[in-house]
Amino acid sequence: MRAWLLPKHYQGALRMSHGILIDGKYRPVSAAVPANSQVSLNYTADAQAYVPSYQPLPVVYEDAQLLVVNKPAGLKTHPNRADETDTAVNRAAAYLDGPVFITHRLDMETSGLLLFAKDPLTQAIINRQLATKAMRREYTALTAAGIPVSGTIDAPIAHADDDVRKRTVAADGLPARTHYRRLTADDNTARVELRLDTGRTHQIRVHLASIGFPIVGDPLYGDHPADRLYLHATRMLLTRPFSEQPLAIECPPEF
Repeated sequence: MRAWLLPKHYQGALRMSHGILIDGKYRPVSAAVPANSQVSLNYTADAQAYVPSYQPLPVVYEDAQLLVVNKPAGLKTHPNRADETDTAVNRAAAYLDGPVFITHRLDMETSGLLLFAKDPLTQAIINRQLATKAMRREYTALTAAGIPVSGTIDAPIAHADDDVRKRTVAADGLPARTHYRRLTADDNTARVELRLDTGRTHQIRVHLASIGFPIVGDPLYGDHPADRLYLHATRMLLTRPFSEQPLAIECPPEF
């Protein structure tokens, strides 16, 4: 279980409840497990109920533990109020016809890969992979022309004083690091690939604006109006839960 990055308190709960079965039977944790045995984990947790929304939600990848969708720009990841019943989580709840567990979030204006877990143990493993940087996320954005070929933006991010929605680079902020690489460019815009080492709110948007190359269509940090925010979660690299198998999921942007 340690190799799967299952947090210790989940390991302890499984041991205390005899929730780990080997070939259908409980065995002491210290006992050797025969080769080719079937390991079952039985864990019960309360899941937040979401009102199902039967609007379209493109599925990019699915297996027994994971659901990965291509979230449209303009759709919230999850509801913040009781009257919000059409978010990506609500649509995922309708698709799965059952519980859905959030692992990470995308800004409403951002499109692309959004990963949900189907059970609480998978959620804990994915969250642990994110915390330990075992999971990598990559994005594609359009910025103003002239951005350097590549670079790293290592700048702490804090709440802005003038707008509760905004963040800003500030010395007393939380550590944040973004790597970028220019893919293509023309006279007006550049297509940029971005990789996160941290996951602060609005991190890519704030970091690119801080170096003078805001994302096209960013209503908070930019000055280049467009029909949408041109930021897309393009690629996920992770380890498949309950295994050591690498898993790469891609969803190219439509821009």
